[in-house]
Amino acid sequence: MKMASPRRYRDGVYMHRIAGDIYGGALRHSPELLRRQLDHVRWPSHAGYYLQLIAVAGWSSLPWLPFLRQPTLIMAGTDDPLVPMLNGRILARLIPNARLVTIDDGHLFLVTSAGQSGAIVSEFLA
Repeated sequence: MKMASPRRYRDGVYMHRIAGDIYGGALRHSPELLRRQLDHVRWPSHAGYYLQLIAVAGWSSLPWLPFLRQPTLIMAGTDDPLVPMLNGRILARLIPNARLVTIDDGHLFLVTSAGQSGAIVSEFLA
């Protein structure tokens, strides 16, 4: 329910209080890391927000994954309450030529572990 409520976009105090629960990882112990990111987060709109929630609830790309032919990097946070590690394992199993890399962080690892994440992406693209 914390994730489904738009209150997290509109109430900064509330967002700081629940960030660790929603995003896991570094934000569980250092919610102040979120402060730097809130400046970049914009409320989409009521319609856009709820359409995004509907898409998450009703879309799956699983049937098409075996047809991907390009090398694919799959990154997953080990402490991600929103997208469990199992999702990364499923993707890696279904996508030919996929590589799964785990980051010891949460859902926002690209931000909270930017240096490590960037190095992994750079190495993959090289």
